Amino acid sequence: MRWAADLVLGIRLAVGGSRTSWARLALTAAGVGLGVTVLLLAASIGPAREAKSQRVQAASVDSTTGEAKLRARHVSVSWQGRLITGVELAATAPDAPPPPGVGRIPGPGELVVSPELLDLMRTDDSVRARFPESVIGVIADAGLPRPKSLIFYAGLPEAHHDSAHPAAGFGSDQPPATLLPIYRLLMVAAISALLVPLGIFVLVATRLGATGRAQRLAAIRLVGASRTQIRWIASGETLTGAVLGLLVGVALFFAARPLARFIEVEGVGFFPTDLLPDPLLGALIAVGVPVVAVVSALLALRTEDVGPLGLSRAVELPRHRTWWRFGLIGAGAVLIVVISANGNYWQVMADTRLAVGLGVGIALVLAGTGAVLPWLVGQVAHRLEPDGVAPLLALRTLRFDAGTPRVLSGVVVVLTGSLTLQVLLGVAAQFTPGPPSGTPDRWVLDLPERASVRSLEEAIALVGGVRQVSEVRQHAIAGGSVVTSTDCAEITERLDVADCVNGAAYLVGDGPEPGARIRINGREWVVPQYKEASGDLWGLVVAGGADPVLASVPPTELVVRGDPDESFGDRLMAATARADRGVTLRRQFEAGQVELFASLRSGVIGGSVLLTLLAVIGLAAAAVDQVFERRRPTAVLAANGVPPKVLAVSALWQSAIPAALGIGLAIPIGLGTAWLVAPSGRFRVDWTEIATTVAAAAVVVLVVSLCTLPALRSAIRPAGLRTE
Repeated sequence: MRWAADLVLGIRLAVGGSRTSWARLALTAAGVGLGVTVLLLAASIGPAREAKSQRVQAASVDSTTGEAKLRARHVSVSWQGRLITGVELAATAPDAPPPPGVGRIPGPGELVVSPELLDLMRTDDSVRARFPESVIGVIADAGLPRPKSLIFYAGLPEAHHDSAHPAAGFGSDQPPATLLPIYRLLMVAAISALLVPLGIFVLVATRLGATGRAQRLAAIRLVGASRTQIRWIASGETLTGAVLGLLVGVALFFAARPLARFIEVEGVGFFPTDLLPDPLLGALIAVGVPVVAVVSALLALRTEDVGPLGLSRAVELPRHRTWWRFGLIGAGAVLIVVISANGNYWQVMADTRLAVGLGVGIALVLAGTGAVLPWLVGQVAHRLEPDGVAPLLALRTLRFDAGTPRVLSGVVVVLTGSLTLQVLLGVAAQFTPGPPSGTPDRWVLDLPERASVRSLEEAIALVGGVRQVSEVRQHAIAGGSVVTSTDCAEITERLDVADCVNGAAYLVGDGPEPGARIRINGREWVVPQYKEASGDLWGLVVAGGADPVLASVPPTELVVRGDPDESFGDRLMAATARADRGVTLRRQFEAGQVELFASLRSGVIGGSVLLTLLAVIGLAAAAVDQVFERRRPTAVLAANGVPPKVLAVSALWQSAIPAALGIGLAIPIGLGTAWLVAPSGRFRVDWTEIATTVAAAAVVVLVVSLCTLPALRSAIRPAGLRTE
């Protein structure tokens, strides 16, 4: 059991050394702890989404063919561009079940609201005006999708009983709506692009203080330890920092978890109880972080000779180490191409195995990018012979020490992934409905069945800024065509005509022949003579007002022309809500997809920013650590007459050269990966965003390099010449 004693000796060296050893251990534990915290958060996203989906399913109205015990009507209220959704309920049986999180079904004139909506009603009179009912309760967490949900349950008014549908209760067995394939593609790419730099950050954190550790091992080798014993001692010392960092990360995760109730970005939020790592992923993190740390330390010893007379490094990396770096990029690219060739991206995203394979391909490309950078820097450093003293010192350091390129690999991988995700976000935006353009003063209201049009128009007339209200009536006829009746103002705006008068008819596409007799609302109607036209409407369009048969068709929408600003829309919806909350604004069409895209976009950007901060922290910590580890050679240079300014400029060159090579590597690989992944014909590059991202990465490296100058100034003092 000699190996166990050597392992324990390594642990004792890590925890029982000098204040310098404790500082290194604390720095390593803090870095690993931050990485583990983010890993645990990432491992919790799947269970959190599952818990949220279960609550959404439990609160959905069950409209299956069971015994009807309720009448329900889904309604929504618009407020400052946000949707407040709810259900109006009426019990039709004594044992009608209440919604989850609600004590009893509210009666007419009663309201149960979410905590966030209650806060809005208390602080904003315009929100309270939309809900004249009395609040009888607050929805508990079990009935909320997320802590800041804006939802309500109200009693169904007698006037709207006929427009409500029967329901057996709550808790639908139908699975929630699946994501659009482009959104699934974005999520797969984001997960891959964000986890790879996180792994690099953990590796960098475990390698902090590596030079000091190697020097201690050389001293132990001097007193007779073998190379095998050195490896066990190094494993024990590295394992201590990794395990301590793992414990710090778990503690930080559970300490920060309660904050989830108060944090929500673009509709993305979870309850603290939702954030619990997947057991399998949690076990993988618990075992993988220490194992990766130990393996990394042992691999580093392969290029270092820890002998009795000190520490020496292999200047030239073995040739067999080059192929796998480019092999990772090539394997990832081939995997992406093969999966993409297997079918279009709709089919790929519908197959979980293919989607996971695509994510693995992206991860391999990014990992290969991080692995190629140290090799590329080494090749450039061995071939360049600059004239200036400062760049010469920087290149000499880069030839013998690959620490800076390895640390910058994390930043470069974050940059590469960010460029890929930026292009994919632009692709996803092409599939997402945007705000209306061309007619900002036109507001379309979709009406529920059996709506009281007269009361709605009276409510709209009281809104300041209304210029005109048009009624649109539509009736489907045989052959798939539609008869639409509306006024000339609407027809002129939506069709390419200029001769509209009451009774005029126009045909867009296919429709019945003039003189044909069709039945509308049980009454016979003769198709009038019409002109062919083009525009947004489809089928037969008749300028209404004079035809009694078409006038008997209930309006399906009201078109309001008024002020072109969102405040008018809020006032309009507030007025219609007092008459009938079932009225919805056409500008909210596919609002769920818009909100989902905004959530995904904010999640991707937030994850990129978080990993950028982690990369900056790792870069700063490693840069200061390297200055400290090289303090003695730096002090010798200063003592031999090298000006401090030259040493400072050399330190900047030492970061600038790998950063420039990394940016030159990240741009083609990041955009190339996006080109391979993006659907055919949808690849677009916003060069302004690309330039901004690249410039931000360059500024980050420059700022971190400038922050190391105080540490460099202290390292060149004569005290740095002292040795044990």
